[in-house]
Amino acid sequence: MKIDVIIPCYNAERYLAQTLGSVLEQTRAPHQIIVVDDGSIDGSLAIARQFEAACEGQVRVHSERSGNAARTRNIGASLSEADAIMFLDADDVLAPDALSALATALFSQPDGIAACPWRRLKLVDGQWTGRPATCAPRRAGQDALAAWLTGWYYPPCALLWSKSAFEQSGRWDEETTVNDDGDLVMRALAQGVPLMETSSGTAYYRVLPEGEVSLSGKKATYGGLVGRLAVIEKIAATLEEQGRLEGYRDALARAFEIIEKDASTYYSALSQQAGLRKAHYAPSPWDRLLARPGKSQEAIGQTRPGSGNPEEPGEISFGLEMAGQMLADRDKAIKDVDLTWPTAPHRPTVSVIIPVYNRAHLLQRTLESVIAQSYPDFEVLLVDDCSDDDPAAVVESFQDPRLHYLRQPENQGVAAARNRGLREARGQYIAFLDDDDEWFPEKLALQIELFRRSSPEVGLVYTGVETVADDGSYTLQVPSARGDLYRELLVRNILHGGGSNIMIRRNVIARVGFFDEHLPAIEDYDYWLRICRWYKTDVVSTPLIRYNDFRAPLEGRENQKRRSLNIKANLDARARFYEKHGTEMRKAGLAHLFLITSARRSLVPDWNDAWGARKLAFRALMLAPRAWGARDILISTFGPLRVLRATVDRARHAAGNFQGLNTRLSGSSRSRR
Repeated sequence: MKIDVIIPCYNAERYLAQTLGSVLEQTRAPHQIIVVDDGSIDGSLAIARQFEAACEGQVRVHSERSGNAARTRNIGASLSEADAIMFLDADDVLAPDALSALATALFSQPDGIAACPWRRLKLVDGQWTGRPATCAPRRAGQDALAAWLTGWYYPPCALLWSKSAFEQSGRWDEETTVNDDGDLVMRALAQGVPLMETSSGTAYYRVLPEGEVSLSGKKATYGGLVGRLAVIEKIAATLEEQGRLEGYRDALARAFEIIEKDASTYYSALSQQAGLRKAHYAPSPWDRLLARPGKSQEAIGQTRPGSGNPEEPGEISFGLEMAGQMLADRDKAIKDVDLTWPTAPHRPTVSVIIPVYNRAHLLQRTLESVIAQSYPDFEVLLVDDCSDDDPAAVVESFQDPRLHYLRQPENQGVAAARNRGLREARGQYIAFLDDDDEWFPEKLALQIELFRRSSPEVGLVYTGVETVADDGSYTLQVPSARGDLYRELLVRNILHGGGSNIMIRRNVIARVGFFDEHLPAIEDYDYWLRICRWYKTDVVSTPLIRYNDFRAPLEGRENQKRRSLNIKANLDARARFYEKHGTEMRKAGLAHLFLITSARRSLVPDWNDAWGARKLAFRALMLAPRAWGARDILISTFGPLRVLRATVDRARHAAGNFQGLNTRLSGSSRSRR
């Protein structure tokens, strides 16, 4: 297992040498130490370069100004090719056995996160001394996520991430203002990433002296409280979409209660908002009564931080000898080291993700439309979902270094293919394109221009669509919907184009996650809805893509069978979709509309599931007793009762006439008055 230690650095000259020295003294040496300097204006870069020169091949220094700690860490992760990574702040240190203990723990769950005991490193009488960890205790029966929500945690210096776990979490959220480390871990835990805890090895989290404010020191400010509230709301939404909310209601309520109390002194409106969220997620009194203390399955065999090191050490000397050797002639080192910023590796503005499966014959046309873009700063990630034909040959024929061919190890579906692209993407923005669609030349340029004029609240930009049918006829969709589209999307997908007209900000992934690989269809609709829950949308109304809606004539048993399979997949996906988003649909009073649409789709030719349609219509009526669409479906599917349709129609017609008469009469009365 290769381990890289990533050290984000900004003006840390007082501590960086000891931090680097503590990593270089590990009993299990890391594959590489990657220092990412975020434009330090003190001697940090000189110190890092001095270590790089002395430890050639083991220490790598990268300078790139980002002005954002989370973005700096993401840059470091993108430079790493190791199997596991640690994010070590430039002022923290590791005991010599920390990496060894963490690697041993991670070996048992190669796709998880390993955690070792940690201590505070505090300045006492002029000496940096080890002190106990300060965090809320973990309650009996709490799994790691529930405990983290209520104040128990590990700092980044005590965690070793498998690369797959880090990618599954969606990377660091560059929009999170505080608690960005907690946000990253809780997102991973909410998605089922296992946490392994070891009782050996120790990490030391430095508590900065008074007057030096860290990011965590801003948690009680207004911005900090807003950021903390956003993090917990994000985790709650993730759990709700995954159907795992019930097991975490108590922990979520406690998390909102902590914010409510912290905001109560100076920010009453914010405190009230947190209180409302607490009440919304709190378990019922009956649920509390049924709850029994006891260890959860996940908590069995896990240790508490620091359990392996009962004795408190005095002055911490890890890395000091190495640091002293490196800095013996500090002035000369700074003078001799080249402090100019090297040109950072180019990262394209846009990553274009194209999943392909057995359509190599159409791929030439699709790729030509991308190459012809007037905006040239892009990369193309073509993800082959184990095709039987040869899309690689098509890619190679272009001889364009911007095109990258990625082959899946096995056929996993379009959602998994798109997720592979999302994990490999390096661009600031991400655009999607199906392997049988085409773009018009100004597509990327106009979307990028709109994004750059928009506020960070806009996370998705879509365009108009030209749809071409089998017979060559075409229709134009010129949409205008923008802003908060969440309610509309709860009912139906209004972002036409199959996804080929969509562009998103890269950081959206950190908040929303990835495409749902469990959905057999409409995985794109699900993803756009989840994005629009958190972000606003903007639109370039001009049709900028050609959506090729080619369908083979429905003749012959094979075509009918294929169509039936597609209908079944769509209905199964809509059922799963309703499980994920039904709570929000019902809250918005829109659930019956979604169910009625599903019922109608159950009655399409080649499927005609009357029983399934009835069940959906009944559910819709339970939610909205006056929903005529549901009544019509019930009447039409009960054969002997079809005669009732005429009766209902007459009743509706009569009701309409009566209402019209009333209107006329009341109008006459008003005119007389």
